[in-house]
Amino acid sequence: MSERIAVLLHNPVDPNARKDDLDLFEEMQAVESALESLGWRHTRIVFDTDIARVKRELDAVKAGVVFNLVETLEGKGSHQYLAPALLEHWGIKYTGGTAESLFITTDKLLAKELLTLNRIPTPECFCPGRFEQLVPDARYIVKAVDEDASLGMDAKSILTPSKGDDLAAFIREKEKAHGVRFFAERFIEGREFNLTVLGMNGAPQILSPAEIRFVNFGDKRPKIVDYRAKWEEKSFEYKNTQRSFDFPPEDALLLARLGELAGQCWRELRLAGYARVDFRVDEQGGPWVLEVNVNPCITHYGGVAAACERAGISYVRFIERVVAEALR
Repeated sequence: MSERIAVLLHNPVDPNARKDDLDLFEEMQAVESALESLGWRHTRIVFDTDIARVKRELDAVKAGVVFNLVETLEGKGSHQYLAPALLEHWGIKYTGGTAESLFITTDKLLAKELLTLNRIPTPECFCPGRFEQLVPDARYIVKAVDEDASLGMDAKSILTPSKGDDLAAFIREKEKAHGVRFFAERFIEGREFNLTVLGMNGAPQILSPAEIRFVNFGDKRPKIVDYRAKWEEKSFEYKNTQRSFDFPPEDALLLARLGELAGQCWRELRLAGYARVDFRVDEQGGPWVLEVNVNPCITHYGGVAAACERAGISYVRFIERVVAEALR
């Protein structure tokens, strides 16, 4: 087995796909450039339901490591864990999260149940059959259960339902429009943060927190990172949703607490490789874990790369560490 050949394993992407899917091409180009700087040869293999073909191509390459960039299987994010599951079964070393951690965290409802069991604060979630828990006059945000990239999220995704039936109907509309499961989560008014975590000999290294600041949003526009804020470059939301690593001294205790919770998420959800933990901090200063993303965007301009740069870790060094962690 060659120690200097890397396979970029990825799902197929239609050139006419949504912007969040096309982002995969930029990820692959960034990773390939870094691997070349590190002296690795590389090739791409498409991961799909033709498992026999995938295995034949992997066997033919005899790669030293597989860089797992699979985000979906037949368009479903809920199935992305199958790529590392098969790699584990075949005894092939790969980067990023394990099959177990991807299975747990891709299903946001399951992940939130485990966070709650481990006493990690996360907003209550609601899906059809559980609406008896609705809090009167509370605001809720509706999200996709198994998909990332803020799919289906917009200003109308935040609502104050008068009864569970209203929220159930809204969820059904979202599911019909996008073809995936949705759920409702209690909306946390306040600040938004994310923390990148890198594996270091299996232990978590917590990088500097980033705050997502909603500039010029006013009181009427919801302060959320919706689909437009992530992907539509000409939109108000994209231009005015800004990442910052600069904080006043009085935020020190809060930032330390966010780091503690990110480390706890890493340990309790059995993460590996690299991950991003998203938080909201309520108006009383209490942090809440929104999501744990085990397969975050790793383009040059993404949040993971930005956090690494802030920590003095170049993009090439980041990729070198990811590969080393996979091979240890």
